[in-house]
Amino acid sequence: MSLKSENHIFSDTAVQLEVLHQNPHNGYNFPVFGKKIKTDGFEKGLKPTRIDTFQVNIGKMCNQTCSHCHVDAGPDRKEIMTRETMQQCIDIIRENDFKIVDITGGAPEMNPNFRWFVEQLSDLDVHIIVRCNLTIIVANPSYHDLPEFYKKHNIEVVASLPHFSERRTDAQRGDGVFARSIRALKMLNEVGYGMEDSPLQLNLVYNPSGAFLPGSQESLEAEFKRRLKNAHEISFSNLFAITNLPISRFLDYLVAS
Repeated sequence: MSLKSENHIFSDTAVQLEVLHQNPHNGYNFPVFGKKIKTDGFEKGLKPTRIDTFQVNIGKMCNQTCSHCHVDAGPDRKEIMTRETMQQCIDIIRENDFKIVDITGGAPEMNPNFRWFVEQLSDLDVHIIVRCNLTIIVANPSYHDLPEFYKKHNIEVVASLPHFSERRTDAQRGDGVFARSIRALKMLNEVGYGMEDSPLQLNLVYNPSGAFLPGSQESLEAEFKRRLKNAHEISFSNLFAITNLPISRFLDYLVAS
């Protein structure tokens, strides 16, 4: 269940900001990002150079309820981007020099206009990334052709997999998620994703489920590749290690801990 459905205090972004900006909430304080980077050698702050990537969240509806979710997505969240707003995004992308369009959610595939959006973007000279939770591919028969759809539009699939072990993945994402993720990865491999010498990019994302930083990305990638290949005959292109944003459900975890 999402924080919003629980009427949880952290479903209010204003409360999240209050906590994160060092206005004490129940005795908890967090360092302010702007101050932290100055102490780390960026006295003048960070300044943008150019924008190559247009990232768009097309809805909070998701078939999973993950403990670390930054946007409090879940099956009970019905907020999705309309086709009219998608068209506005397309117009902006067309009029500007964006090289990459990065589509996320929730499970972006659950937006009924997702495929239309991708098809429209395919007519533009942009590289399309879809951030997939994997289990959506096997959620019901209407999604089983997603690997072929991704392949048709040469989409880079960035798939989240918390760990190469069933226990740790299910602890973060729910019972049975690891097994369903493995099924989905096999389906992606079958159409060429992540295979050696294949142009179809299948990248995995690892993020820790607790209040700690991930290990070396290089060593994690090597271990993920070895473990998934040996245990499940699964291949993928690259692994990216990221850290969780201290907001929404992960903020609740930090405060509760």
